Amino acid sequence: MTKQPKLILLDVYGTLLDLTEIQKRVNNLLDSKRGYMLWFELFMEYCFVDNCTVQFNDFTSIAKATMQMAGQALRRTIDEDDMNNILELLKHLPLHEGVQEGLSHLHQQGFRIAALTNSPEQTVRERMERTGLISYFEMVLSAEHVKKYKPCIEVYEWAAKKLKISLNEVLLVSAHGWDIAGASNAGMQTAYIKQSNQMLYPLAPRPNFTCTTITDLACQIEAIR
Repeated sequence: MTKQPKLILLDVYGTLLDLTEIQKRVNNLLDSKRGYMLWFELFMEYCFVDNCTVQFNDFTSIAKATMQMAGQALRRTIDEDDMNNILELLKHLPLHEGVQEGLSHLHQQGFRIAALTNSPEQTVRERMERTGLISYFEMVLSAEHVKKYKPCIEVYEWAAKKLKISLNEVLLVSAHGWDIAGASNAGMQTAYIKQSNQMLYPLAPRPNFTCTTITDLACQIEAIR
């Protein structure tokens, strides 16, 4: 690290919140073990298409459109109510192991903590309030306000400006390789949370930390301070 980070900026879905139940529901809906992965890849791809084509569709609309595309690819007709029921789960997902303890540990070390998500701010804020984690977060920031999606560099720059901090004083924490790539190239330090269905992009800068949980990250940071 070039300098000690002052603020921990966390991705939410897949990093703090466990997407396993959505994965099961999408696989069941699409009647395929690869249904979720197909949908998620299309979902991210068309968020990035919006970034590149100077247009903006809200996150929920892209989620539904790409679920219909995944259904077409697997020859399944997707009902609107089924899609709404799956997206409603975003408000009720459980925390990954070690999140509560890790945030507490980071807070005790004196770090500022915030969240940066591609999802709607209200959805994330409501979930954080239900888990009781909202008190740890100085801000919950959504890319919807920039009308771009991570890993667009403008999103990370906007977040740093909102938080009134230099990019190189921020440690972006995510379980998504594209998020790590975007934050690194924007000038942030990064921490990658390893998960079995995600991977780093080999052509992007390596993360400053690689860990298994938020608690693991907090311990690694404390060890080098």
